[in-house]
Amino acid sequence: MKTIAVVSTTGGAGRTTVAATLAVLLARRGRDVVAIDFDWQNMLGAWLGLDALAPRGIGEALLCASDTSGTSDTSGAWEHTWRNDDGVLFVPHGQLTLDEAAACDARLAAHPQWLRHAIAQIALPASGVAVIDTPRYPSRQAQQAACAADLVLCVCPPDPAACATFVAHLPALLDACRDVRIVVNRLNPAREMQRDVLAMLRAAAGGVPVAQRIHMEAALPEAFARGAWLMDEAPHTQASHDLHGLAHHVDAWLPALEASIAA
Repeated sequence: MKTIAVVSTTGGAGRTTVAATLAVLLARRGRDVVAIDFDWQNMLGAWLGLDALAPRGIGEALLCASDTSGTSDTSGAWEHTWRNDDGVLFVPHGQLTLDEAAACDARLAAHPQWLRHAIAQIALPASGVAVIDTPRYPSRQAQQAACAADLVLCVCPPDPAACATFVAHLPALLDACRDVRIVVNRLNPAREMQRDVLAMLRAAAGGVPVAQRIHMEAALPEAFARGAWLMDEAPHTQASHDLHGLAHHVDAWLPALEASIAA
């Protein structure tokens, strides 16, 4: 099993949308997929088919974990799981109060490998994939996800502030995971400023590859409101083509990684 962390260094970048869509498209390609919501906003389940925000999930398991022999217990991490219509097994974060969220943050600080140890308990075949949705980087949740991941996809809108924060945090991301790739989201190539920012991002990222550019699409929120996927509602749009391209990129990366490890 391989693990993919979806992060961003700015709010509203679309990382939950990307994480959910990638999980579904990989499942449709025949892979066993687990989607993990490690973001306290608890929104991944809404994308994957829940009618309401999940009240319980991995956040509660982290909060209730007991410390034994200097390590934090991960036995309850997968107690609350769901499977959507596309076959994605997903773990919601669950709803926490501010005090509970602070307690979880303190536990993650004390046990920086908690998520890695929890993921190690998942029994998926070698071809399986775990996709982790995270809060904005830097955060303890996003850092643990990056450290546990074989691949980090950093979702970055093509605006100057988002690109500047990505470049500032790129060294830390590369320290956490050797394979970081960029997903440019909500691209409007008709805007000259966005084209300029994209060129600057490529230059400043120092060779970090762009996995995919996803164009802005007005039909995306409408599809979400109807509980449908853009790829099904508007399959001929550029954004739908881009999302399939991202899934193809990751699907091709998985066997290539397995071959490199075997070598």
